[in-house]
Amino acid sequence: MGMNEHRAAQKRATYDEFASSLDRMIACAPECPAEPNLVRMFFNYGLYARHLARFFAHFGRESVLVECSEEFYADPLPTVRRVLAHAGLAIPSAMMASLEKKGQTGAERNAGGQWGGAGLMTSLFVMGVAAMAAAALDAEVVVPLPSGSGSIALSTRGTSAFRVRFLTTAGEAPIDTPMVAPEGPDASFEKVSGVTGTGIVAASIGSVLVSPNSELVLLDAHGKELTRSMPIDGGSSNDTCAAQQGTDITAGTRAGDPATVHNEAECCSKCKATKGCAHWIYGQPGDSEGNCWLMSAIDGTMPRSDRTLGTGFGPRSLVLSASPTSTLYGAGADKSARALSITGTVSPVVDNTRVFAPYYWSTDGYGCLGVVPESETTGSGKTNLFPSTFTRTTSAVTWNHPRRGTGFELYLMPASTLDEGTQSYYALIGAPAVPPRYAFGFFASRWGWKDRAYIESMLQQFRDGQYPIDAMIGDFEWFTNISDYGFPPEGVSWYTDFGYGATTFPEPQQQFQSYREDRHIRFGGIRKPRLGNTALLDEARQKGFVLPGGETAQYDAPPRNLSETPETMRALHSKSLYAEQRNLNYSIPAAREWYVSHQQHYLSDGVSFFWNDEGETDYFTFYYWNLAQQQTLAAHNSTARFYSINRAWSPGMARLGATVWTGDINPSWDDLLSTPAMILRWGLAGAPYVACDIGGFTGETNGPLLTRWMQAGAFFPTMRVHSTLNAKPHFPFLWPEPYASRMRSALNQRYRLIAFHYSLAHAMHTTGRLWMRPLAAAFPNDPVVTDLTAQWLDGELLVAPILTSETEKSPAYLPEGLWYPFDTEPNKEGTRTIPIRGPTIDVVHSDDNFTAVPVFAPAGAIVPLVPLLQYTGALPGGPLEVRVYGGADGAFQMIEDDGETTDYATATAMRGTTFSWDDKARTLSWVVSRGAPSPPSMFTQLRLVLYQATGGPVVSSNVVDIGASGSIVAP
Repeated sequence: MGMNEHRAAQKRATYDEFASSLDRMIACAPECPAEPNLVRMFFNYGLYARHLARFFAHFGRESVLVECSEEFYADPLPTVRRVLAHAGLAIPSAMMASLEKKGQTGAERNAGGQWGGAGLMTSLFVMGVAAMAAAALDAEVVVPLPSGSGSIALSTRGTSAFRVRFLTTAGEAPIDTPMVAPEGPDASFEKVSGVTGTGIVAASIGSVLVSPNSELVLLDAHGKELTRSMPIDGGSSNDTCAAQQGTDITAGTRAGDPATVHNEAECCSKCKATKGCAHWIYGQPGDSEGNCWLMSAIDGTMPRSDRTLGTGFGPRSLVLSASPTSTLYGAGADKSARALSITGTVSPVVDNTRVFAPYYWSTDGYGCLGVVPESETTGSGKTNLFPSTFTRTTSAVTWNHPRRGTGFELYLMPASTLDEGTQSYYALIGAPAVPPRYAFGFFASRWGWKDRAYIESMLQQFRDGQYPIDAMIGDFEWFTNISDYGFPPEGVSWYTDFGYGATTFPEPQQQFQSYREDRHIRFGGIRKPRLGNTALLDEARQKGFVLPGGETAQYDAPPRNLSETPETMRALHSKSLYAEQRNLNYSIPAAREWYVSHQQHYLSDGVSFFWNDEGETDYFTFYYWNLAQQQTLAAHNSTARFYSINRAWSPGMARLGATVWTGDINPSWDDLLSTPAMILRWGLAGAPYVACDIGGFTGETNGPLLTRWMQAGAFFPTMRVHSTLNAKPHFPFLWPEPYASRMRSALNQRYRLIAFHYSLAHAMHTTGRLWMRPLAAAFPNDPVVTDLTAQWLDGELLVAPILTSETEKSPAYLPEGLWYPFDTEPNKEGTRTIPIRGPTIDVVHSDDNFTAVPVFAPAGAIVPLVPLLQYTGALPGGPLEVRVYGGADGAFQMIEDDGETTDYATATAMRGTTFSWDDKARTLSWVVSRGAPSPPSMFTQLRLVLYQATGGPVVSSNVVDIGASGSIVAP
């Protein structure tokens, strides 16, 4: 008997023993002898949902038998939730809070190796019994629609959101989604009923009701109505004649030939008479094909005045009121983004340079996230479209979920400001993890690291030229000998998916160690979501781990090798998919374990992180792919922070430690201008750590463009250059003066801000307030900044970089307040800086030397600056410079920790230094909350540098010890 057969037989025998133990326990209830093996098997072999359901049912709760799931062991809590929901029960919030690790789903805990321990499985068992006894803790309030055609289930999720489930039949289970992993227990609520309607009220959130007219009504905590839906018709999911006027589809699959009919009713009759028809589209007028199109499936919807969509929407079409002057933010963006706000229809999707999420925040005072079952987005290959859309019109926001017979839920979050909306949203989808400290430095990436000698020459030139850097990133060449874009579905026998390039890394372990220890440069490597080796593909297919379908054709795909050109690749990809039937299905726990077993050695060899390219095969591919990599890291080092860079994302990935970049952008001023807009909109939609290919990827860049991009990139959450195979790398020392020196200055500015940015990241983790955020968040009543994306806030700093080829002047808008021109140059004592009173437009005059980088600090700002460093591991490097900009009181908390481990989740592992500025007394004071122990990277001394509101000379104090507390009176 082989090992696999032996394990399967052992598991079956244990399963039978488990069932027998449970049978004995049920038979003797309520007075049973101890069954210790039962608890042991709960831990060792998973809690089987159908047996737990039997247990609940025996004790007087109506339930259904839930089939045992192979995925339960990876994530038991959702299974327990479903079983309890079938039994009409809830998990007590206090118990849930004690079992769930802050901000993580069960699968993430399993990936992190945190599900171990018999005590936890015992707790899960006790949790089920306790839930039965907690009859007063209802999971939700179900409100029948007055029409009798369905119902709406209302509850809370986390501390910030209402969960709204639209039910067409009784007993529909709640939807589990990777997007939602709230902080802390669900908010308590009470059922209310009155003339306004029936629903629930949560004191900390507000109220959500169903009116006597079947309207969904959302109110804030003060009772103010935020939005009200059109009457909801629960409908039957089989009613294909339910029509949506003014609606067309984005794409879909035809069920039959188009026809010419006289009216909508006739088109609907055609659909009913056609096998497989689930949707119809009526056009008035039509076109050369006809005016009635019959569809078996549709991918999304969009507004169109001359079309009517007939489909079984039922409660899956929801029209929410919107004030005519309201604005929507969030949703995501593509390269066309310029404005911050959302207009028209949003069709959520993950793709190269294009990610949209089913979320928005409205200035009417609430946020909204749409959720569908994972079966609609995962596992079938190339389902990177999320099958719900929302459309903003003058007076409404309309959610459409066109797929018939499937679930749809909304999470509604009352929030009066954009900052509050973002904080509520991240409380629902999970707090962004703090990346390791090296991620706050600079990354050098390219496609085309030729060989070992070339790699080491480039790294040495960074160090010799004093261009700060923390990591290099390798493309295809680091792990294999050729790109796999042209491979057939069966792969090729000689390809290596989990190896090393013979010319680039002939001695990988020795090289990684040397680069990190001798040059203080870490290594990150590209990963693809697929396989190219025939033997591995055969094994993965036999196990059922390979997705059908392939990757979407990329018009701007890079060349596969030196003989290819972008033009030939465009011609190839405009007609076909690539990587067909070679992509792994990471949503399968066993597939993730298999993947871990093959790539585990990379981390042991010295690779620090992975750069995940392509993979837009399903909407949640990147989420599950990152779970597999998180599991890889946990097996290697259970306390290390997980970090990755990904080409696409879905809401909730930031809680894993997954960061993103904006995809394969062009080396153009147009794409530079769109980059801040993408970063800002992605942050509002759920991806707060965003990088880009500084300089552009798809072709050759130029010195002015690269320099301006680097200057802006110093203030992006992640700073990284990248270039395509045949292009000149975007390494500063390869470019002539003045560009090389200006790029060095940008890198120095980045590194001087390490402590500032690192503290902002910690604040984002604890509060949900974005580090890089739009001016509209801080100045909501200023109409000039409503859609402004060419400027942004980096903490309190206003960044207004030059994003055009114009060298004469660059206007920067300064909102109300007192603003100081900001730079990080040391030794400013005695110089004069005249603050500017806003609102005004400050014209920054530049020249051909590219010296101007317009950044402004507001009065009261406190900015900690570190000494000039060449890598983040050199901290502290000397005394801390605490910059204060006078004219107002201010405060800032600087956070320090070891920079490497997840220990920062506990207060004792961090040191927080809270700085306070008393402008009238001209005094800087500080108090330190000290964790233990203190790593050598923590600062022990500081000095004050004050910029005066009078425009007087910059003054500086002597260096003093930080200690436990202290104060300095400005000279």
